[in-house]
Amino acid sequence: MLHSVRLSGYRSLRDLRLRLGRVTVIRGANGVGKTNVYRALSLLSALARGGFAEAVAAEGGMRSLLWAGNNEHARLTTFSAEVLSETFGYEFECGLMPLSRSAFKLDPDIKLEALRYGKKLLAKRTSCQVRLADAKGVMHTLTEPVGSSESMLALIRDLQNYPLLLDARLSLERWRFYHSMRTDPDAPARRPVRGCWSPVLAEDASNLPAVIQTINESNEATAFHTALQQAFPGSRLHIECGDWFRLAWQAHDLPRTLAGHELSDGTLQFICLAAVLCSPRPPPLLVLNEPETSLNESVFPALAELILKASERSQILIISHSKTLATILATLCKVRVQELTMRHGDTRLRGQENSKACYVFDDDDDDEFAAPA
Repeated sequence: MLHSVRLSGYRSLRDLRLRLGRVTVIRGANGVGKTNVYRALSLLSALARGGFAEAVAAEGGMRSLLWAGNNEHARLTTFSAEVLSETFGYEFECGLMPLSRSAFKLDPDIKLEALRYGKKLLAKRTSCQVRLADAKGVMHTLTEPVGSSESMLALIRDLQNYPLLLDARLSLERWRFYHSMRTDPDAPARRPVRGCWSPVLAEDASNLPAVIQTINESNEATAFHTALQQAFPGSRLHIECGDWFRLAWQAHDLPRTLAGHELSDGTLQFICLAAVLCSPRPPPLLVLNEPETSLNESVFPALAELILKASERSQILIISHSKTLATILATLCKVRVQELTMRHGDTRLRGQENSKACYVFDDDDDDEFAAPA
């Protein structure tokens, strides 16, 4: 489980430090940087998967994602992050690619990485040199060349000699992200798919029918269909299985079954969220960006129950506008709420808007969510 993350130099995140619980809700008005938290964490996961350069390029390259500065602080030329979990700590820093070094001028130039278990340093990367501690604690210099935009985490595959490093990499690369899944008439989630075992919903929900049938044949089937019944009493979802799998929705007051292209946006959104939260292969960290989109508040209790159950297997981070959803969650479990605000283009925790420095953390109990009076 993650205890905290620190994100510095990414878009509006000059220096943001967040403490995380088993379930964490990040709230705030439009434009305060909530989505930047989502994107920065996604980049961290891409670092461990070996797709960091591609992920940075998709955001326009390093120059476009660095914090721009304001009248109080100069522009930052590096993006850095630190992750502290109950087992390991990982930090990295990257900046602009020197023009004389490579034609890939949009790529990140990773300047520093460090991995620790407790206080013990297991791996450190400075520029293109990587030193690793083997299973006996002896430090070795990695002979394999390291590209400027490649993480040392993605290069280690030796389980026997570097088991803890591999454990950290797998933890980071298995983070899972879902942002505004499409529910428009042409949404991939509405279409039939070729049937194959699919324990993880794609980010665009394009394999939704196959995922639901996988859930139907797993231990998560009861939780999935119980949530649908709670959200839509009297309705039933099944999958028409042949070479192609299709959604088939039976509403209690309709005389015929509805196909995927006929579902309402809110119904499809809830089905997608239920498929995410009932995955037979849960991730260590699940990040949901604005899950309340298209949903009527009447289904929030069913969604909150799903989140509660999913938190038994995964740490959950929810980025949301909805105080109602946070309130309902708070009645079911302990929720850590982090409220964001903005000062001169600098995303900060509420209460720290006017401080010249961002404090490390607030007290454990101060940021727990309390229902409004």
